[in-house]
Amino acid sequence: MKNEYKHTKTTVSLINYHFVFCPRYRRKIFNIQGVEERFKELTTAECEKQGIEILALECHV
Repeated sequence: MKNEYKHTKTTVSLINYHFVFCPRYRRKIFNIQGVEERFKELTTAECEKQGIEILALECHV
């Protein structure tokens, strides 16, 4: 992981985002066999397509 700082005339910034996915009605969908793995596959594929680097990917039940 390389931190790439963005520079302008007056600022230096490093922006990281933290996204939280909450299933509807907070159901425990990740307890179902195979759902967590498929979610991670789809998320990783979409991030690669968009050029987004994933620093950490966790699913909690």
